[in-house]
Amino acid sequence: DSFHLKGSSLANGSLNLHSTVKRKLDGEKDYVFDKRLRYSVRQNESNCRFRDIVVRKEDGFTHILLSSQTSDNNALTPEIMKEVRRALCNASADDSKLLLLSAVGSVFCSGLDYSYLIGRLSNDRRKESTRIAEAIRDFVKAFIQFKKPIVVAINGPALGLGASILPLCDIVWASEKAWFQTPYATIRLTPAGCSSYTFPQILGVAL
Repeated sequence: DSFHLKGSSLANGSLNLHSTVKRKLDGEKDYVFDKRLRYSVRQNESNCRFRDIVVRKEDGFTHILLSSQTSDNNALTPEIMKEVRRALCNASADDSKLLLLSAVGSVFCSGLDYSYLIGRLSNDRRKESTRIAEAIRDFVKAFIQFKKPIVVAINGPALGLGASILPLCDIVWASEKAWFQTPYATIRLTPAGCSSYTFPQILGVAL
């Protein structure tokens, strides 16, 4: 699998890339997000303390599944990132030997939910921008500071922050349907998740 830089330009201050990628995800038959599977997983769980993730205690490890009910294609919002941080904190203190991270549906993670974030900015830009920045920083820090091994199973597309956190994990297994996209330059953003450091280490400076 390789990393691809794709996207559309910004027009009239609006972000077109998210909608372009969303159409691509929704339009490809193999990658349609199966919400029935998400609800099936939830019905079998006794632990419903989380809204957008499912946490399973397995024999010897903790399994976290991204299972967003509030955004499309497991996109990340500050609330979802907070839930993942809380699950990581719990797993760091329990008797599990490692953490397994995967996703329900056929998309692993479509990165930050830009439409959600832009909508929130219309209220109080300074306050909301600070809250979003802190949520992303704390989310990434939780992966860096987690002391047990993190194994990630990528079942489909991983975009933006959903791809850039992967080098912070110990083992990443990708299925044949997985693909990765980090369009930070295209949408005028600084690379997230420490990827400006980790990607050159793994992929080489030229790539």
